[in-house]
Amino acid sequence: MRVPKPIAATLRRQFVWLVVVLLSVGAARFLGGQYLGEVYDGQLQRIADTSRANQRMLQDLTDVETGVRGYQLTGEPPFLDPFRAGAADYPVARDAALRAAPDDRTRVLVRDQDQAAQRWLAQVALPISALPPGYPGLEADRSGRGKELFDAVRARNAAVAGAVEDAQRAATAGYRTASTVLEASLALLALLSVLVALRIHRTAKRMLVTPLGALEDLLDRRAGGDLSARAALTGPPEVRRLSAALNAELDESGRARESLVAGADAVAAQKAYLDQVLDVIEVAVLTCDTDGRIVHLNRVARSRRRDGVPQTIADLDPVWVPGANVADPRPHPLARALAGDTVKAQEMALVGAAGERRVVADARPLRDEAGRVIGAVLTGYDVTDLREREADLAAFAAIAAHDLRSPLTTISGYTEILAEELTDPDHVAVATRIGSGVERMRRLIDDLLAYATARDAPLEPAPVDLSALVAAISPQVRVAGTLPVLDADPGMIRRLFEHLISNALKFTPPGREPDVCVSAAWAAGGGVQLTVADRGIGIPAEELGRVFTSFHRVHGRGYAGTGLGLAICQRVVARHGGTITAADNPGGGTVIQIVLPAAAIAQPVSP
Repeated sequence: MRVPKPIAATLRRQFVWLVVVLLSVGAARFLGGQYLGEVYDGQLQRIADTSRANQRMLQDLTDVETGVRGYQLTGEPPFLDPFRAGAADYPVARDAALRAAPDDRTRVLVRDQDQAAQRWLAQVALPISALPPGYPGLEADRSGRGKELFDAVRARNAAVAGAVEDAQRAATAGYRTASTVLEASLALLALLSVLVALRIHRTAKRMLVTPLGALEDLLDRRAGGDLSARAALTGPPEVRRLSAALNAELDESGRARESLVAGADAVAAQKAYLDQVLDVIEVAVLTCDTDGRIVHLNRVARSRRRDGVPQTIADLDPVWVPGANVADPRPHPLARALAGDTVKAQEMALVGAAGERRVVADARPLRDEAGRVIGAVLTGYDVTDLREREADLAAFAAIAAHDLRSPLTTISGYTEILAEELTDPDHVAVATRIGSGVERMRRLIDDLLAYATARDAPLEPAPVDLSALVAAISPQVRVAGTLPVLDADPGMIRRLFEHLISNALKFTPPGREPDVCVSAAWAAGGGVQLTVADRGIGIPAEELGRVFTSFHRVHGRGYAGTGLGLAICQRVVARHGGTITAADNPGGGTVIQIVLPAAAIAQPVSP
């Protein structure tokens, strides 16, 4: 709603006049006062400089007179020192006085003083100073003439001082007069501004205040809940047009309000629908806003709470490392997602009144169309029962493996004894094949146990020196640079490198010396990249994507194996939050690359 143009134009013109007058008053007060002050300060500064220079001229001439008189009386050259100093400084002081002179009268008097000083110097001071030393009473007949000439200098110096005082009094009087005129002008302008303000007040009262009083009553009625109230079309034409515009806007706002109510009802219905959908699924769902305040918990998430609905991320249950009685040093997954990270399949232990529950959580940020983070969502599902079943299966596998190893050990022992006792080559070959079969069965059992352990056994992180570990596994392996110290499960990491190095050594063509190199480098994102490169027979290109699959064997006869080695490696790396890939080594062979996150590094890679 705008003020009608005729009224607005009238008020605008009068307001402009008021602003012009006020600005004129302010500008005149500021600029005039500043200008007068600067002029007055400049005059006082010139007067002060002239006074100091005039005093300095008299002092220099006095030093000259004292030195000459002492030399005249004693004939000793040291008395000429003040003479020389004063004579050297006098021209400087004279020039300063001439430059700073506030008016022509003072400048003429300074020149008169200089002429009198030059006469005294030429007729008295300089002739005496030029006489040879050692004769007291030199030029005694000049004393009377010298006193007469020097008194003339003093008189002219006093005249200059008097002129300086007159100039100061004149400057002060001029400043006071100008200030008086300026203040009188400002008073007239101020009076004019008061008259303009009174005129604006009368105009506003006549054209706005009174007519709009009725509109104020209308607004009070609407504020009191009477939404049907409308403005009466009475008063001046401008006010009637204003009232009509107001009524049109009120009608439009009424229609908009009805639309908003209908939209709010639809949003509430859709929210109730989505709440029911989220409550039906058997996965915990939590969302928060950018300030970390919890926005929504579905039925599963609410049922896990013991102390009411959490208000912020800080109120959520503490997260513990699974299988260990220590808190997870990382932030809560929901907080990490709010910071922009994507959390995938993070296993956590939530310790509560019902004991420890194992949960696998995914979290990701919520973004608007521009990509800005507007919140975060976490989904999680309970894997406690699954982990317990996996533990039972692992225990069963261990017992079964033990029970299987025992007869294999017995068979192996008897086969060795039999091979030693037999003399028929065919019988020895049979015994040897039996022993080889037993050994393959033992390796299969060991790999099956390692495969299950790599997936289900709890991690027990500790410092692992990779350089020492690689050297202990095989002295045939080269280490390029310095390997890091990892914060990882020592048993699993050893099993990882044992498999990788044994594969690299095993798959070396006959007649060629093994060439295996282990190196480390920084990875993108702050982690570490570990590389095991060999010059073996390599992996066919079509098999590179399947080498980490369980029981997948790339090579045929001549290379024994269970097909679980690289699958075990993949599980160990995944348990430590990393990735493992295989690629061709340029020039022949295979390159295995392992990327571990920064959290798995206890000591970094040396530069």
